[in-house]
Order: sequence, then C-alpha cells, then structure tokens
Amino acid sequence: MAEVTGQVLEARTNTPVAGAQVFVLLESQLSYPLEPPPTVGTDENGRYRFDSLTPGRYRIAAQKDGFAPPMDPWKMQAFVVGAGQILPDVTVLIQRGATIAGRVVDPSGQPVVRVNVAALLKRLDARGVSTESTSFGAPLLIPFGHDQTSNNGEFRIVGLAGGEYVLAAGTVSNHSAVNVMSPAKTAAAVTYFPGTADPAAAQPVSVEAGEIVSEVEVRIVTVRAFVVSGVVTDDLGRPLQDATVTLMSNQGGVEPLLSLMMAPDMTVTDSTGKFVFSSVPAGVYTLHANINGDIGGFSFGYFGDFVIGPDGIPRVDDTEKRSGQLPPGVVQVTVENADVTNLRVVANN
Repeated sequence: MAEVTGQVLEARTNTPVAGAQVFVLLESQLSYPLEPPPTVGTDENGRYRFDSLTPGRYRIAAQKDGFAPPMDPWKMQAFVVGAGQILPDVTVLIQRGATIAGRVVDPSGQPVVRVNVAALLKRLDARGVSTESTSFGAPLLIPFGHDQTSNNGEFRIVGLAGGEYVLAAGTVSNHSAVNVMSPAKTAAAVTYFPGTADPAAAQPVSVEAGEIVSEVEVRIVTVRAFVVSGVVTDDLGRPLQDATVTLMSNQGGVEPLLSLMMAPDMTVTDSTGKFVFSSVPAGVYTLHANINGDIGGFSFGYFGDFVIGPDGIPRVDDTEKRSGQLPPGVVQVTVENADVTNLRVVANN
C-alpha cells in the first residue's frame, strides 16, 4: 500500500479549504469504475491524507458545496505512487463556483412561489466547445444545479462550473391526498429563460468560475390544460385504495435527466381506486402506480440506467422504453387536445 498527503487550496487565493472531500480515481478505472472512489475530508488547514492506496496512476480532485465540481476526470491532476511509497505535498486546487440568481414571475409579472429552477449546462464536445445539438436532433442539456423559489419568487443556484446554461422553471410536485375533479383551463408549462416552452428558443446564460450573474427573470408560459384520470387495480383487477400515482413529463425530446430535477405530480387513489390529475399540459408523460408509497426509484426504473457516451456526456439508456418493455405499474400517457380518461393501471407492489 501507499500513502499520499497534501492540501486543498482555493484557486487564485491559495487559501486552505477546510471540510472539502478529496477523492482519487485509478486511471485504469476512469471509464468503468468498479467501486466508489477512496474519499477523505480535509482538516481546518485544508490538509488531507490517504494512507492505504493501491499502487498505480491516479487522478485526484476535491469538491465542496459552493465550489465548482470537477467536470472531466481526464483533466484532473495526476500522480503515480508505488508500493510502500509516501507521496507528500500533493496540492489540489478548487475554484469557487459560479452563481445564477434571479426570480420567476407569472405572465402578469407577479412572483411565483415554490417553483423548481434548474440550471442546464449546454453540451460540450471533446474539445470543450459548446454545441447546439446532438445526433439525436435536440439540444443536449445536462442538469447541473437547482433551487426552489422563495416567497418573493427568487432563486439562487450556486456551485456551478463555468459555461453556458439554460434555465428551466417548472412547478413542484402536487402532493394531493384527495382527488378533486376541478379541471383548470390553463397550466404552467416548463419554461426556459427568458420565457419560452421551447428549449431550442431558450436564451443561454454564460458564467465563469466564481462569477455571480443576478437579476435573471424567467416569465412562466401558460398553456391549455387537460385531465388525466383512471383506476388503479391489483393483478386480479380489484380496485386499490390509497395507491400512490405519479405523473412525470418526458420533456418532449429534452434529455430525460431534466425530468429527475423537475418533481412529478403525485396523488393517491380513492376508495374506488380512482385517481385524477386535473391540470395537465399537452405532452408525453410517464404514469406510475404502486401501493407502498415509494416514488424514489420510479424515474430510474422507467428511463433505465445512466450511461456515459464516447464524448463523456451522461445519458439515459432508454432501451426498455424504446422496446416497449415498461416496468410493472408504468404506462406512457400522451395528452394532445383532449382529456385522457378511463386509464387502467395495474399497480407495482
């Protein structure tokens, strides 16, 4: 085994960073890590120590809230350590993260409360150059940070790496315990800065490490809304009361990673097994029903595993979705110009 020690410093100021998490990755496992990387914390002087590393060539980096996380493991600092070797004074630099702050307002200019705002990093190619689209034909946007608006409609997203971001604002989960059939004629769409439902028409916001960009205003777009309703049963066809039902937008071509940051609508079934979502914009959705109240893994179960493409960009392997083999309790719902009613879903238990 080998030992490596050193210090984490803030770039530009060389100030020691206490409470940072330092991790190392064997270069031979960068593409396909076999287990979580060894990680240690820094003390009040920013110092760290790994005392039992396997000999080899490593990449090392550190992260802490408020600082920009490492983006590309191949650009992380490298070191080589041999069996029984003590490698001292390996300095790791981290940069203050950028901040994007602003507020979300409705069409009349009034602040909107409890809205999720996500900062979506525009795709970077192998040369680090921003690109507008991918071979899939749509912009590739990677969720990087998020916040929820305050009582004044304000948000503040911190710890961003430098780059170009698209801001997306969407309503938070509607945790309704009662089915109320009170359809709304309009609903708030997922809106991209400055005020469009089309991600291709969004205006990007550019930030550099440590920079603060403020007074960014996102004006919510409203669209026609419809009802999605149905019944949840067990595998024998018997209606289920108190089954948890979630409805999540598939984001119409935007990378499904965004959906993991925009909370789904949620409700529970009544005594007849019925559920109702009463203000659903047109689009393609994933509906999931189960009887244990757990929605945590539903998005992953539907979209599949995360994979890293040859360009280093994380994507979702949607093989199951494309093959039509949806997990138990999951159905795809398409809302066009009319309500979608009389759905029948067999719950996942």
